[in-house]
Amino acid sequence: MSTQNQKTLAVYEKAAKEYLKGAKVFGADEAKWTRSFISDFLSRVPKGSRVLEVGAANGDNAKYIHELGYEVTASDVSGDFLSAIEENGFEPVKFDLLLDDFPDKFRAIFCWKVFVHFTKNDTLKALEKSYDALENGGVFAFCIIDKSCKNADSEWADFPGVFHIGADRYFQYYSKDEMNAIIEKTKFAITSCRSHTLGNGVTWLAYILEKK
Repeated sequence: MSTQNQKTLAVYEKAAKEYLKGAKVFGADEAKWTRSFISDFLSRVPKGSRVLEVGAANGDNAKYIHELGYEVTASDVSGDFLSAIEENGFEPVKFDLLLDDFPDKFRAIFCWKVFVHFTKNDTLKALEKSYDALENGGVFAFCIIDKSCKNADSEWADFPGVFHIGADRYFQYYSKDEMNAIIEKTKFAITSCRSHTLGNGVTWLAYILEKK
């Protein structure tokens, strides 16, 4: 694990409650896009399959995945996030993607707004570990911020609006070519990459990968 990720996790441990306050006023456009992506992602997965969400925060996405007919394991690292997941009706698992062993094998792994805090080396490690934790034919989904909407490769920042938490954390930005080059170092096959620009001008790239 990089120093950048260690420091970012420490920020979330202290400021998770502020993040959760922002999540309660989640933008309608972003929520609609996220759910559309989840539905597309899970259309490749048989109903009833086991799905792991990494970085579940308040558990809202895990709840939607469950409503679609899947067995969900919701995980995070911060104690306040774990409490919020529990309040949403799940038995949370404390899990650090970079440090911990996966609790089991899964048919699908959903990792939303987590890779934005990983250095490139962290990203490669996370992808390789996730590949090994999937069943054959399993799928993995994650998102990153497209560097075309930023003036830097990376930065320490805290953004105004919904996810303002009053403390800077590390953000790594990628071009699609840069991310594709990292994925090519793994055994994953790229199924799709969807681009979406939110009202705040941030462009996200959302990937679906498959374990062949």
